[in-house]
Amino acid sequence: MKYATAIGISLATLAIALGYGAGERWAGAALAVAVGLLWLVGWLRDWSWIASPGLACFVGLAALGIWWELTPAGMLAGVVAGLAAWDLDHFAQRLRGAGRVMGAAELVRSHMLRLLPIVLAGLLLGAVGLGVQIELRFGWALLLGALAVLGLRWAMRSA
Repeated sequence: MKYATAIGISLATLAIALGYGAGERWAGAALAVAVGLLWLVGWLRDWSWIASPGLACFVGLAALGIWWELTPAGMLAGVVAGLAAWDLDHFAQRLRGAGRVMGAAELVRSHMLRLLPIVLAGLLLGAVGLGVQIELRFGWALLLGALAVLGLRWAMRSA
């Protein structure tokens, strides 16, 4: 699992930096690489706080990239990879904080097997969302947003 986190950080960095580079926004590409390198260094040094700011920076860069009309597929892939790296980093921290864990390898394998379909579903649903355009009035958008928040709340409580 240790290398999976580094791979996730690297893929997020690469996807967002390539998206900015394809749009010739070199400062944004350099910023994405700087964020990715800082996150990797922090991860290697066991800075427990680095994953959340790293993910927030990648999400912010992706949102800015969408606003500048850069390739949305790269931004989507970067956010999904960053979210997976964030999740793996927090899972590893919880395992380290638990002390001696019986069957740690099985827990890691189980977690990664649960994370893989979620990552694939996120990419698939994001790709569908990028391809489908629906005009919604504010009330419907607000209702869908509230349902999404309630759904996430339910999912977090049942996990």
